[in-house]
Amino acid sequence: MPADRVADAHPQPRGRGGSLPFRFPLLVMALEWRLAARRRRLMILNVAIPLLLVGALTLGAAPPHHAAAVTTVLFALFGTFGSAIPLLRDGETGLVARLRQTALSAHSIVLQKTLAGAALDTAQLAPSLAVLALAGEAAALPLTLAVLAASLLLANAIGAWLAALARSVAEGALFAALATLLLLHASGVFRTPAPATTAARLEAVAPYRALHECLLALGGEGATPGRAGILALLAAMLTVTIVTTILAPKMLDALGLRERR
Repeated sequence: MPADRVADAHPQPRGRGGSLPFRFPLLVMALEWRLAARRRRLMILNVAIPLLLVGALTLGAAPPHHAAAVTTVLFALFGTFGSAIPLLRDGETGLVARLRQTALSAHSIVLQKTLAGAALDTAQLAPSLAVLALAGEAAALPLTLAVLAASLLLANAIGAWLAALARSVAEGALFAALATLLLLHASGVFRTPAPATTAARLEAVAPYRALHECLLALGGEGATPGRAGILALLAAMLTVTIVTTILAPKMLDALGLRERR
């Protein structure tokens, strides 16, 4: 076969990083999963600690509304911290800067990291959710699991933003705690606002309301969330994820400045 025919039959991809990103379009996501699998102690802790808390609530016969509030806070913080802190550490160690030198676009890097983080968080929290279902209303488990996955995707996207804004891991942890607790408060997790008030209108569009209501239903307290709560969660999840992906180059540039010199 002539050389030009061989070249046509096996076209070479173009880009600064060679052919690897084109052969493995989900390279960053695969890397996140492989790193998580190698950090066995961290993986065990991420599964065991929520299980211990959920088990204590279940065995202690905590009132369903208290248990739902505690687990909603735990799950939301789990996703936000789990996104912000590793991203900040990747910036400090230079991993973000090295990824930027490949042919992968910044949009793809951030989106893959966000999706991989949400998937890992969902897998790690699924056993805790199963314990809650066994002790409560198992029929609410499928919807709760879906709402948890969407909530964790939102939390991971928010965590990426906070990592880009923070100048250190300590700042990232502070920002993650503050932002998450404010969103949880707006979502009615800590109190039920009076009808026809500003707080009630804010709760109607707050993103974590659906997760809180699902966990209440899982514990046998109240009905599953209505369409409005789920639509508010989906709208927030899609909006934040899309905006995060669009502005990914600026975010990665900010994270790249964290590299230790």
